[in-house]
Amino acid sequence: MAAAALLLTGCSGGGGDGEGDGEREPRAAAVSVAALKNCGRVFGERNVEALRTDLGEGFRPHDRSLTEMKERMLAEAQVWNPDTDKLSRTTFRPCQIEGRVDGKEAWVNATVGWSMYDVTFMTEGKHARDFREVAKGAYLDLREVFGGRLLVMPCTVPGTRAGQGEELPLQVSVTDADRTDRSVSTDRLLKALAESTRELLGCAEKVTVPERLPPR
Repeated sequence: MAAAALLLTGCSGGGGDGEGDGEREPRAAAVSVAALKNCGRVFGERNVEALRTDLGEGFRPHDRSLTEMKERMLAEAQVWNPDTDKLSRTTFRPCQIEGRVDGKEAWVNATVGWSMYDVTFMTEGKHARDFREVAKGAYLDLREVFGGRLLVMPCTVPGTRAGQGEELPLQVSVTDADRTDRSVSTDRLLKALAESTRELLGCAEKVTVPERLPPR
């Protein structure tokens, strides 16, 4: 599946001059400026700085081209056809941030894609109990399936078939189970991710995601 090609490998860069510093200092300094800027666009610069505090000296952002993500997502939506839809979706990870918490590897991951769940699925029938409308047009997945929080929202983009916004909605999620310090909440990261992605894609609908979401 195309998603596999989008999983990120480690970024390299930075580092000191290496004179008398040993191995530890260059590794700590190896933060990609481009990845840091990109994650700032995804989560907001202040939120990324809060994550830097929480994730300690191992803090290291990894990124994916937002331009490429936008182009591929728009193309996927534009060829979508409800009559032939096989529910095959591409998953994008526009920002992953690595760190160390209590001596262990820790990650905060942003994931974006078109959802398999249409609005009718989330609001009618037996599956409606798995979702909660936390704001007009914003549906929170209440199931604990991946150690994170997931939102689904209508997002109509140009050049698509009628009904695309609700039948092929936008899905964003944040996986953030490793932090013990919480200078910024997962809910705030999810809100920032939703807003930045909607702006990037040019979603026609206006959706205001609350900063605090209800517990599962």
